[in-house]
Amino acid sequence: MNRMNCIKNTTSIRKLVYIFTIICLFSLTACMSKEEKEKAKNNETLARPIVQEYLKRNYGSGEIKSLDSLNRPKRDLVLPDFSKITSSYVKSSVIVNKKEFSVITNVETGQCYDNYNEQLVVDDLKNYAASSLSIDAPYDIEVHYYLKDLDGELNGSSFGNFTEYGITSVDDLFNNDQYQIYLVCKYVASDMDFGSVDTKSFFPASEVSDVYLALLNYRSKDRYIAGNMVSLDYFYFGGPNNQYRLSDVVTAYKVKAYDSESKKSYYDDNVNYRYARYLSKSINGIEFVWNDIAYALDFEVVPAEKEIQMEDYSGKTFYSTDGKAISVGCTFRLDKRDDEDDRIYCYFDKALNKREMIVTDNNSDYRKYDLSTLQRDSDGHIYDALYINDKEMSYTLGFYKRK
Repeated sequence: MNRMNCIKNTTSIRKLVYIFTIICLFSLTACMSKEEKEKAKNNETLARPIVQEYLKRNYGSGEIKSLDSLNRPKRDLVLPDFSKITSSYVKSSVIVNKKEFSVITNVETGQCYDNYNEQLVVDDLKNYAASSLSIDAPYDIEVHYYLKDLDGELNGSSFGNFTEYGITSVDDLFNNDQYQIYLVCKYVASDMDFGSVDTKSFFPASEVSDVYLALLNYRSKDRYIAGNMVSLDYFYFGGPNNQYRLSDVVTAYKVKAYDSESKKSYYDDNVNYRYARYLSKSINGIEFVWNDIAYALDFEVVPAEKEIQMEDYSGKTFYSTDGKAISVGCTFRLDKRDDEDDRIYCYFDKALNKREMIVTDNNSDYRKYDLSTLQRDSDGHIYDALYINDKEMSYTLGFYKRK
C-alpha cells in the first residue's frame, strides 16, 4: 500500500514538473516575442525609405500601401518551437502606375526584390516549355521560381516568383545563377508518348539556374486535383496518393552540384532524368498500381487457404470469407531498383473498409503471413502496399475473419 502511494506521489511530481516546464517555455517564448515584435516594428521603419528609393530609381515613383516584417522559418527541434524569430526581411505592398505588387527588402543590406514582372516571366516559361519540348498542349502548367539567396532565410511561400529588378524572361532566369525554377506540365488521360519526350532540349547548354521539369499524366478527369504539386525543395511524385492519380511521370532536372574534392560548385552536363509508367488493374474490389518500367506483374484469382493460423496473434485461426484469393507475381525488369518503385500499391473499394486481409509472402520462410485491417487514410483512400525486395516476388492476398 505504501509502495503504491509512493508511486502515485512520484507520478504526481513528474506531472507537476512537466507542467511547470511547459509554463516556463511559454513564458520564455512570450518574453522573446516582445523583443521580436520591437525588432519587427523597427525593421518596417528601416525598410520604408529603402523601398521608396527603390521605386523611385527603377519605376520613377510609387506608393507604399503596407509593410510587414517577415519571420524566419521554424526550426526542426525535439521540443515544439513556439517562438517567432524576426528575419532581416520586410515585405511591402506597393502601387506603381495603378499596378499593385510586392517588394521584399533586406534592411541590413538594402537589397530589394519584387514580383512586378511575375506574369511576364510565368507566361514566357510556359511558352518556352511548349516550344522547346515539342509536346501536346498541357491541360495546365504550374510554374514557380525562387531566389537562392532567400532560401533558409524565409519560408518558401514568402518569396515565390520574386526576382531582382529587370528580370522579364526565361533567358533572364536561365542565365542568372540565382534561381531555383520549377515547371510542371499537367495532362489528363493523354495518349502522348511520354517516354519519348526529349527533355534535354528544355535545358540550355550553358550554365543555368537550378531547373526542375516534370510532365504528369493524370489517369482521368475525376482523379485530377487542381493546385500546386511542387514547391521549394519539394519535387517528388511518388507515394500512394500520386500513384493513385497519375499514369505517367517524367522528371528531369539540372542543378549545380558541390564537388568535395575541388571544394567548388559546378553544373553537370548530364540531365537527371526519370520516367515512370504506372499501370492499373482492378480485381475483386482491389485496384493494383505499379511502375511497368520497373517490373512486370502477373495476376491470377486462386483458391484461398481455408484456414490460416497466425503465430503473431497467439496462434489464433483465421478463416477465408469467400474462398478466393489473388495471386500476384512480380519480376523486376531493371538491374538497379529505384526507391520510389519498391512497392505495389493496392487500393480497395470503400465497401471493404474495416475488413481483415492476410497477405502471404510466398518467398519468405521467416514471416510468411501478415494481417492488416483496412482503414481509410486522411484523403479517403483505403490502401496497402506490397514491398518488392528481390528480383522475383510472389504474394497472395485474401480476406479473412475470426470465429
